[in-house]
Amino acid sequence: MAVFFPRDSVFGDLDRYFNAFASDVFPSATPAASAGTGAAGTVSRVRGGTLGRLDLAETDNSYVIHADLPGVAKENVSVSVGEGNVLTIAGERQQNSETKDSRRHIVERSYGRFERSVRLPEDADVDKVQAKMADGVLELSLPKMPPPENKTRTITIQ
Repeated sequence: MAVFFPRDSVFGDLDRYFNAFASDVFPSATPAASAGTGAAGTVSRVRGGTLGRLDLAETDNSYVIHADLPGVAKENVSVSVGEGNVLTIAGERQQNSETKDSRRHIVERSYGRFERSVRLPEDADVDKVQAKMADGVLELSLPKMPPPENKTRTITIQ
């Protein structure tokens, strides 16, 4: 009898473990430590499985992030912005007590703590972030800051 392992779950876990190890041992050699990787110079780091997959989109006047958090209660999610404009979404997906005592034949869903960090573009106004969550999707809206004024002035040489 053949045992079937979905490629994404086996190799995806290996990639995440290797990348987490490599970023701790060789911080300058991994994408998580280098600005400019990914779209809009984002830096991404995932801890705790497949929860927290996200999309970062740009409109003319804002950035919009959608994070898939199926089965995670709003009360179990935290969103923070730290040094270097790094946005972190963290939380915990609780295991149902009714499934703990049953004999399960297939277990594909993940439970436990997760954390997802992404570096935001420099013009994202982190002081005006708006967040809402519905149907297992967290939506964050970050307005763009206006471009800085060119404050060039001429200096007279005497």
